[in-house]
Amino acid sequence: MLKTSLSLSRPYRSRQLSLHLLFAVLSFLLISQPIYADQSAKLPQIDVTADAAFPISVGTQMLFAEDSEHSLSAAQAMADPDFSWKKIQKASPNFGFTQSAFWFRFDVINRAPAIEEVYIELPIPFLDNIALYQFSGEHLIQKHHVGDELPFSKRPIEHQNFVMPFNLQPGKNNFLMRIESAGTIEAPLFIWNPQSFLVADGNERLLQGIWFGALAIMVLYNLFLLALLKDISYFHYICFAFSYLMFQASLKGYGFAYVWPNQLSWNSYAISVFIAASNFFAFMLLIRFLDLAKHSRKAFMLLASVAGICALLLTLTFILPYTMTVRINSALAMVTCVFALTLGYWSWYHGNPLAKYFCLAWTSAFGGVAILIASKFGVVPTNFWTNNAGQIGVLAQVALLSFALASRFNREKELRIRAQDSSLEHERLARRTQEELLRAEAHAKVKLEQKVIERTENLQTAMTELESVNKQLEIMSTTDALTGLFNRRHFENCFTQEFKRSIRHKRQLSIVLCDIDHFKNINDQNGHQAGDECLQALANLFKKRISRSGDLVARYGGEEFIVLLGDTSMSQAKIIAEDLRQSLQDIHFEYQGKHIPVTASFGISSLTSTDIQTADQLVTQADIALYRAKDSGRNQVIGWNSNDPHEPSQSD
Repeated sequence: MLKTSLSLSRPYRSRQLSLHLLFAVLSFLLISQPIYADQSAKLPQIDVTADAAFPISVGTQMLFAEDSEHSLSAAQAMADPDFSWKKIQKASPNFGFTQSAFWFRFDVINRAPAIEEVYIELPIPFLDNIALYQFSGEHLIQKHHVGDELPFSKRPIEHQNFVMPFNLQPGKNNFLMRIESAGTIEAPLFIWNPQSFLVADGNERLLQGIWFGALAIMVLYNLFLLALLKDISYFHYICFAFSYLMFQASLKGYGFAYVWPNQLSWNSYAISVFIAASNFFAFMLLIRFLDLAKHSRKAFMLLASVAGICALLLTLTFILPYTMTVRINSALAMVTCVFALTLGYWSWYHGNPLAKYFCLAWTSAFGGVAILIASKFGVVPTNFWTNNAGQIGVLAQVALLSFALASRFNREKELRIRAQDSSLEHERLARRTQEELLRAEAHAKVKLEQKVIERTENLQTAMTELESVNKQLEIMSTTDALTGLFNRRHFENCFTQEFKRSIRHKRQLSIVLCDIDHFKNINDQNGHQAGDECLQALANLFKKRISRSGDLVARYGGEEFIVLLGDTSMSQAKIIAEDLRQSLQDIHFEYQGKHIPVTASFGISSLTSTDIQTADQLVTQADIALYRAKDSGRNQVIGWNSNDPHEPSQSD
């Protein structure tokens, strides 16, 4: 077996999907278009002559068969006459993401009278397992087994693509190929003679070196700017450009060939990892550069969420199967481009002067990919520019983003300079103002004594008015606006003081808690205005009936009222509460000519009726008694029973 170490790369042409965006778009297009089959297809034949124009594209001049069970052997594929070989009916032998293995057959006719040495190249470096067999009739002449799951040193020719040497026998040579991969299944084969391959590969290596070198220079240049300017945007840009550079190196096979040739496990993750990293840092750059946190909170939250998803996917690429992560990350790459273009033009439309550079950058990348796709499907002619449109677009994108960052920094610097100039101008203005103030102060001193008396009188008047206003504010802060009673805060302040005083002097103290029965029905059936007037009617009743000095009634919340009765026992409080209950029941309350019956339930707790430790405990006991009154049929008075807290006593 021939094994040669080449220092040159693959020939000039774009034979693999070099952009992660292109990776996602083409995968979708190629999956969405079925590969039609001709069950009676004849085996294509490819002529090779000494004066042939290399490379010879095998393309769709093959028959294919799907092996979904992964059970077919090479001998069975060659010998079984009933095996269903199908003809490829589209522009490229691309089967998209699939779990099946695929077999391909084609014949190469050597028109020369002697053995002809050729290279057969499969320029898709990320395929897992490829086996290429050469038969003469049913006799196996030569076989190569390659793939990115095998060590790089095992390749017959050490090249980033799969390049396999064969000796063509005069006449017909039968070839059989099997491909199995966790990613897409693609089989764009090319036949070369060794001399033309080396020449074309050297030219391609030069172009790729220029591309990688230019991108690396942009990374290093902006790394220097990051160290100098300490702007986080440059960090996001550097990480995005470096991630994309490493993605391209992984996709084209240069990473496996020259950076990690013995790291098979890492090589299986590299493409998906760098796609995820590119997506994440693209979103971070988008958020930072367009300053979405300032211009659109919704857009900022949306992109921050998607960036979080990208970060999660970046972590999951080391955990989940490659078949899953590469599809998700490739699809997310499309989302990245759509968001970048949409928000870029939206920001430009809304007056962000820096957004135009951002838009041009992403448009150039997207346009380059579109031209490359169009050339693959024959929409535009295939030439140097269309074959390299994707990489040219991305290189323009990276350069324009760097220029955009520089413009952003210059603009911010200009704004800072303007701010400094404005600050100096304000300082000069302040000095002039200060001088004028000093002159005005000297003039004012002459009149100051004349106005002292007038100002003093005005001050006294103002103090009197302020005192009046403060009293009004104090009343407003302690009074319920609807009922005119004290509010809950004022009640709690007074109740705390009265409770301490009663405990200290061992005086009696009672709490009456009142709640209007079926108040919700009054609101629902008659409207909230009726409810308000009902509350006002009950408040007026309380004002008339609770008139002792030291007693206090307040609106406790909603339809609840609370009464503080100093020097009042439980039995006395029951009498007062029963009077309130009966008086409320006797009120003839009307609203808009309609009589509305109004009753209330009362719960009572007394300081001397039980062992009370805190003021809140007294209110809680009254509340429990109130709810017992509610549960017992409403419109009644129930006091807390210290002997049995679960069975409060009911008034007569």
